[in-house]
Amino acid sequence: MITTEVLIVGAGPAGSMCGCLLKKAGVDCVLVDHATFPRDKICGGGLTSKCWHLLEHLLPDFHYDFNPVSHVTLDIEGKVHCEFDIAEPIRIVARRVFDHSLLQHYQSLGGAFMKGAFQTVEESPSQLIVTLKSGEQIACRYLVGADGSNSRVRHYLTPNEGYRILAMEQYVPKSGRNAIDVGLSLSYGQGGYYYRFPGTEFDVVGFGDSETTPEKFRSVMRDKGIPDGKARGAFVYLSNDYPLKDHIILIGDAGGFANRATCEGLYDAFMTARHAAMAISTGRPFREVNAPVFKKMKREEKVARRLFTKTSFWLISRLCHYPGIVRWIFDTKMRRETWT
Repeated sequence: MITTEVLIVGAGPAGSMCGCLLKKAGVDCVLVDHATFPRDKICGGGLTSKCWHLLEHLLPDFHYDFNPVSHVTLDIEGKVHCEFDIAEPIRIVARRVFDHSLLQHYQSLGGAFMKGAFQTVEESPSQLIVTLKSGEQIACRYLVGADGSNSRVRHYLTPNEGYRILAMEQYVPKSGRNAIDVGLSLSYGQGGYYYRFPGTEFDVVGFGDSETTPEKFRSVMRDKGIPDGKARGAFVYLSNDYPLKDHIILIGDAGGFANRATCEGLYDAFMTARHAAMAISTGRPFREVNAPVFKKMKREEKVARRLFTKTSFWLISRLCHYPGIVRWIFDTKMRRETWT
C-alpha cells in the first residue's frame, strides 16, 4: 500500500497547483489522474489579469505560452454592440498544453504522479484509505478532490447533484481578429452566454446555459455563422452545497468554484488550491482558510440571479452606449479581486 500525507485526485490546474504548493511547503503528496497527458479540456482558456497575476505570485518560475488579447466585444440580444480595450490583456492558453506544462512543473519539484481513477475511500480517525478503480490502495491523512466538474470525490461526499450548467464548445480556424467576443441573450436561458476566444493555434467558440442541449448548441453556432464541427461538452457545477470535512477537501471545479455569473474557473481553481495547501501545511480547517472564497461565491450567486433579467439587460444595453464606462467596470473588477 502506498502511504502519503496528501492524495490529490485530478491533475488539472487546481490539482497540479495544489501539488506544487505542497511540495514547496515540504509536504509529501501524490497526484493521481485517470487521463494520459497532454489531454484536451473544454475551456475557453482565458486567464484574466487577476488570474495570471495570482499564477505569477504562486509560481514565479513557471513559464507558459499564451496569446495576449486586450480587445473585447460585447453583444446584447444581437441588437446592441459594444467594443473596448482593457487595461491588462487576457492571456489565452491552449488548455491541452497549459495543463500538461503545469503538471510537468509539479513533477520537476519532485512531485509523485501516477495514473489511476478514484473509486472510494474508507475514513477512520487516524487516516484515509483510498481505493482506485485498479484496486490499488493509498493511505493518506488528506484527500483533495480536484477531479473536475464530474468529480468522483464530490460524488462520494454528496451523491445528489447541485445546480449546474452544460457548457459546450468546438475549435474553429482563427478568424484573424485578436479579440474576445461575448454574446448575451435572454433567449439563451438563465446564465446563458456565447463566446469566441482567439487561441495560439485556433479559436474556441462556446455556449452554455441552464438548458443547453447539443441541438441548442448547434442552433446558436449556426446563428453565429459557424459551421458544424466536433463539439465537446462538460457540466459546470455552480454550487458549494456539500458536506465540508477537515480531511477531505474539494477545490476548483470539483468544489463548484467557478464564477457564478461568468463561469470563469481558473482564478478560483488557483485560489482554492492555494487555500487547500495552506490549510494542510498549517493544520487549519479548509473552511476557515477558504472562507473569503465561500463568501465571494455567495455574492456572485446574487449577481447571477439578477443578471439575466429584463431590467439588467436594459441597463447593460444602456451602458454599452458608453464603452469607456464598461471598460472601467471591467478593469475595476479585475483590480478589486486581489490575491494577497
